[in-house]
Amino acid sequence: MTQNEQHRTDKPPSLALVPLVVLLAFFLNLHALAGDSFWGDEILTALYASRSPAEVIAWTAEDIHPPLYYLLAGTFTRLTVPLGHSTGPDVVSDWLWRFPSVLAVVLSVAVTYRLARCSAYCVVRSKRGYAIRTTHYGLRPSSHTTATFGALLLALAPVALKYGQEARMHALFMLLAAFSTLLFFRAVRRPARWDRWLAYSLALTATLYTMYFGFLTLATHGVFLVSYIIQTKVWSPSDSHFPSPRPYALRPTSHVPRAFIGFTAATIIAGLLYTPWWPVLFSILRRRAAVGAIEGGVGEPLTFILGVVEALGPAPLGVAWLFLALFGIGIIILVKQNWPLAGFATAWLLLPVALPLVLGDPRALQFRYAFVLPIYLTVIAYGATQLGRLIEPRRVAVAGYLVWILATLSFLGSLAIYRQTKPNWRAAAAYLDEQTRPVDLILIGPLWDEGRFIDYYYRGQAQLLTPAALVTNIERHATSLRDYGGRIWAVNRFAPAESPALRNVTFEGVIVSEPLLPVYEPELLSQAATDLAAQAVEAAYPWAAAMEAEGVLDPDPRTAQAAALRALGDTLLAAGRPVEALEPYQRAVEIFPGWVNGFIALAEAQQAVGNVPAAVEAYRQAVAFNLAWQGPAAAEADILVQSGQWEKALQVYQQIIGD
Repeated sequence: MTQNEQHRTDKPPSLALVPLVVLLAFFLNLHALAGDSFWGDEILTALYASRSPAEVIAWTAEDIHPPLYYLLAGTFTRLTVPLGHSTGPDVVSDWLWRFPSVLAVVLSVAVTYRLARCSAYCVVRSKRGYAIRTTHYGLRPSSHTTATFGALLLALAPVALKYGQEARMHALFMLLAAFSTLLFFRAVRRPARWDRWLAYSLALTATLYTMYFGFLTLATHGVFLVSYIIQTKVWSPSDSHFPSPRPYALRPTSHVPRAFIGFTAATIIAGLLYTPWWPVLFSILRRRAAVGAIEGGVGEPLTFILGVVEALGPAPLGVAWLFLALFGIGIIILVKQNWPLAGFATAWLLLPVALPLVLGDPRALQFRYAFVLPIYLTVIAYGATQLGRLIEPRRVAVAGYLVWILATLSFLGSLAIYRQTKPNWRAAAAYLDEQTRPVDLILIGPLWDEGRFIDYYYRGQAQLLTPAALVTNIERHATSLRDYGGRIWAVNRFAPAESPALRNVTFEGVIVSEPLLPVYEPELLSQAATDLAAQAVEAAYPWAAAMEAEGVLDPDPRTAQAAALRALGDTLLAAGRPVEALEPYQRAVEIFPGWVNGFIALAEAQQAVGNVPAAVEAYRQAVAFNLAWQGPAAAEADILVQSGQWEKALQVYQQIIGD
């Protein structure tokens, strides 16, 4: 083969493919963007991001996510929703709430291309010396080929598409994590450029204010920098010449200290900009340290890790394992060519997996690892291209075929995202709008935020009530229903038992129980409300399993059942049956021993049955797991408990909680 022929066979993909990949990502994420109503935590975005910035910051201080996404989403929607002439939540408002996530994923694809290119030619291992070198073909096959393939896999990744069509912070965090990493590599390449370190610091700060996983991004950057410093200090300059590099005029004596100083300065600046949020983070960590062990964490570590592999996908699990195997191949090859970069990519995947296992956070969901994809898929693309070179050293085409297979598998997985059966709250609310009257009542199920969703879309005038709220004023409600001919409806995620008095109207993932016969007897209504809460307790695990099997949600059945048990206890307590309420309350706090509100409810039930010592103990547990309530008053209550002064201790605890 002549030199020209070999050059043609090794020619990388055209640069024109890159904008085509970006456009592909745009259209995939834009397709059917508002086809489904809000169906997950999107409802929290709509409810809280609509508030003032001060309210958003105050609320997120008690949440599991920092405020930046909510502030940006709220600003964007306030500027754009009026353009849709929406009088309330509808297809237009849902589309606009989700559109920022579309942009975030599309930009992530573009940034992934640049990141793969930069990590290839900015920090490629230099066998000749310690200077940073640049070459178009830094990683082999060319960095352009690997970068294009990595961007393509991200554009087709099912989990990226999932969050590209959700009004949540995960797409934005994926973008910021990749972008801050790109700026980090650019700064390492030119450590004397302080403007690059400043840009990196600002991007890192935005990452930290979007998700707490941002600290893992910072940690991986530190892993690379330490590894790079070690490499430059121990690698012998007498080693064989590296093919065709063009080094920058930087020496070890200047480059390494400048990189270290620049990274340190950027981290300090980000830390200072994060000053308002450090108390919030420390409070979260203290609480996790207090309740993590007793809440059981993420369950079996192996099961959790397998869930991460499947979530990164694409599904089914066998295909996901193929992707992971190619990631491993890419890492092994990188170790020989650029072990600091291999260490960085390994830490990028392993640290997010290890953190929930260490902290024991039961709310850690594998699907939230979308931010891993830019680096993960780039290494997979690199492993595939290198494997292709091993099969046929003279042709890039074999590597292209391998990546084409991976892209096809990803695309098929992405199609499954469109086919998911998601709860149709919009249609259920529209049905209630048409059928209910202002004199009607709508019971909202206790399983998983039914009240928030139906209240968001429901435009009618019927009153929404929990089963406990209905029972609390059962005489008044029964009289009003009888006088005006009202009826009681119910909205649940599970199908309650039907009877001659009601039938279930089924929507996707939502069940509306429609009354067929008027019932006005307080005793019957009270019992029906209690039965509804009891059915939710039994339905929690089957419902969670069905949602997980369908790939719609990945709910923790313990959380769902604990919420249903709390609702059942509240209903029994409202019905004047405190002794019966003790058992569901106790089960709820056994499921989540760190649940503050669960312990307060248990304490109130114990007090209602006259068991003051047990009520004091429940209040003590609630105070122990709420750091804001700890202090001199809590210490005083403990002393009173130790001396057996139960009534006084009870008063102190009630004062602490009331304040």
